[in-house]
Amino acid sequence: MIINDRIEKLRKLMKDRNIDAYIVPTSDPHQSEYISDYYKTREFISGFTGSSGTALITMDEALLWTDSRYFLQASEELKAGSFKLMKMGVEGVPTLLEYLDENVSEFGKIAFDGNTYSVKGYKDLSENIGSRILVSDVDYISDIWEDRPDLPKEPVWIMQEEYTGESLEDRLIRIREVMEENAYDYIFLGAPEDICYLLNIRGNDVEYNQVVLSYVLIGKDSLDLCIDEDKLSDEVRNYLEDKGVKIHSYQGIYRLLSNISGKSRIFLDPERTNVSIYDAINSNVKISQGVNITTWMKAIKTDKEIENVKKAYIKDGVALVKFFNWLEVGAKTGSLNELLASKKLHDMRSEEETFIEESFETIAGYKENAAIVHYAPKASGSKTIRDRGLILVDSGAHYKEGTTDITRTIALGDLNESEKIDYTLVLKSFLSLFLARFKDKTTGARLDAIAKYPLWKAGKDFFHGTGHGVGFVLTVHEGPQRIANGDKCEFVENMTTSIEPGLYIEGSHGVRIENEAYVKRAFENEFGKFNQFETLTYLPIDTRPVKVEMLTRDEIEWLNNYNKETYEKLSPYLEGENLEYLKESCKEI
Repeated sequence: MIINDRIEKLRKLMKDRNIDAYIVPTSDPHQSEYISDYYKTREFISGFTGSSGTALITMDEALLWTDSRYFLQASEELKAGSFKLMKMGVEGVPTLLEYLDENVSEFGKIAFDGNTYSVKGYKDLSENIGSRILVSDVDYISDIWEDRPDLPKEPVWIMQEEYTGESLEDRLIRIREVMEENAYDYIFLGAPEDICYLLNIRGNDVEYNQVVLSYVLIGKDSLDLCIDEDKLSDEVRNYLEDKGVKIHSYQGIYRLLSNISGKSRIFLDPERTNVSIYDAINSNVKISQGVNITTWMKAIKTDKEIENVKKAYIKDGVALVKFFNWLEVGAKTGSLNELLASKKLHDMRSEEETFIEESFETIAGYKENAAIVHYAPKASGSKTIRDRGLILVDSGAHYKEGTTDITRTIALGDLNESEKIDYTLVLKSFLSLFLARFKDKTTGARLDAIAKYPLWKAGKDFFHGTGHGVGFVLTVHEGPQRIANGDKCEFVENMTTSIEPGLYIEGSHGVRIENEAYVKRAFENEFGKFNQFETLTYLPIDTRPVKVEMLTRDEIEWLNNYNKETYEKLSPYLEGENLEYLKESCKEI
């Protein structure tokens, strides 16, 4: 009943100001994808722990919108309260905007916390609510959250240029060239990962993300950083000040923005700027909007970053070979469960000297749990692993050399025919992108169609993106590039992406295979520039579930060559039973 108690407390506060609907997004003041415990307001009010979703509370209903990755998880977790699940993208289910239009009366009040609501979100609301009134100065969750976690205080550290291949000064020069071309006097950055990229610093304000909550204002001859100064050691402070960075308190950004003269032009990203920040800018300042310049910059990795990420994947591959060997041996004893497996993987990765932390919570789903796309095992209800069926392990790590994200689905013993067919279809989808040649600046939507064709041909599909950008010791999900339906971002050289098709059969099994890759020039001729994906990840792809007759000659050749190269790269770092396991896993089919 605790969730329902919170809802009732919230409704009492709403009633005091005649609020008809209160929106609680998954967000922090920086519109981060992953957020610190302090900002998990949507989880607090609804009980749903997934990383994406929006809660809406009216005087009569409590609703939660989330996407297909979380339908099964949300259905279970929302049972703790009276929230109704609204399945995004499902026919007949209204969107949040449609629901508000249908259920909030004319001149009714729709409220949210402007500190955690994006400018883009506000614009979408204001353009679609007619005569209804938006109220952005209410933070009701803070009023009812009595035992709220503290804000993080983790120290900032310097990301050495030997890893990034580019200095703060070099990046600032590139930004100011864009400013001059577009007559921008200032650029505002509210995205912590962009700020850390620019300044070559890292932090740990958000679990699994090497970022620090902060704001930056770039002028033609100034660079201001607003941050909790307690997080800065003398070394970091001196480094920043030597680079010309002026340091202010975290809240100092409001003063800096309000002091910008009316004749100036400022550029900001409406998806990474909150309403309160936007409102601090004088109304006569000219505002240009678009994707952060730094977001585009960091999407294209330096040669040094690519070189270092390759090293990170060798380290990760070695740890994962040891892990899967341990897992397969343990599965025969019946003494393992999903949670124990995820903890063991952490222990094995942490043996590496340059390991920092996981890049996201490990997904380890055995049999039917693998059909839950973002399933993470918990202390209660973690499934015992046996020597039969499929297990899906999706995990990643931050090393000093780079960030990893990798999924393997492994056969632990006997499989039925449908498991083999589905595994092979996902493998064909995976291979289709590694075998593809595509024109320079091909969009993510076109690449998504290439990947999905083998599944569509069989009358099957999956409903998450096929790939996402991966940050360099920042965040594991990085834009603007995505391989997904409708994505218009153009893929160019040295952009990195995951390639991770899947197939999920509720109550039975799930399959996903994932490598990270980067865009490499394949050839150039009179028809233009053609690219291909070059793998960064090296870990055996399990061939035991494969129905070989479903693969083409090219697919078999790529798979055999990949496993052979994996053996060559990882074998020098393994010995004994682990080396034998690698050798067996890399056998040709």
